Amino acid sequence: MRYVILGKGGHAKVVRQACWTAYRADEIIMVGEGDHMPYPYDGLVIGVGDLETRIKLFNEYPGASWPWLQHSSARCHSGDNHVGLQVMMGAMIQCRCEFGVNILVNTGAQIDHDCKIGDHCVISPGAVLCGGVTLGEACFVGASATILEGVTLDAGTTVPAGTLVVKSDDFRKPVPMVRRDGADKVEDQSDWGCISHIP
Repeated sequence: MRYVILGKGGHAKVVRQACWTAYRADEIIMVGEGDHMPYPYDGLVIGVGDLETRIKLFNEYPGASWPWLQHSSARCHSGDNHVGLQVMMGAMIQCRCEFGVNILVNTGAQIDHDCKIGDHCVISPGAVLCGGVTLGEACFVGASATILEGVTLDAGTTVPAGTLVVKSDDFRKPVPMVRRDGADKVEDQSDWGCISHIP
């Protein structure tokens, strides 16, 4: 079996490591922009984390085989194979979730029960989708963002890193807190202009 990874950057290196354990391939080739595409191959794997580039690469090879990639440390209960779904190290997907094509669930992300993830979505490291979340096509969920139960986001929505999404139109940044004068006193410093930790 011969698999080709589209990309040579950091994410491609992580994908390559996952490919060795997932596919037991005879050959895995990384291809960067401008490189010659090796033919024939048994499957293509996108090795880029950027959402727009992932969509572009997916659309460049219509009819190609896009295998489901699951890192051995991931816990995935997503049912049947999904075209181009990537579930990276330490990620967790619970039962009764539905996926479109070309989706990246990055390192340590968590997707709870009954979520519906549209085509080409990117869920960044440490992001959390609570139960029943629905993402439209090409949504980007930033690192360590949290989307609360039952929220639906329109196609093309970007959730910045660290954001708490309470409703489809209610995005909140965590209030920075600092500990002062003992463990029982916490002060909000959201209007200080800078954020620092004082032990």
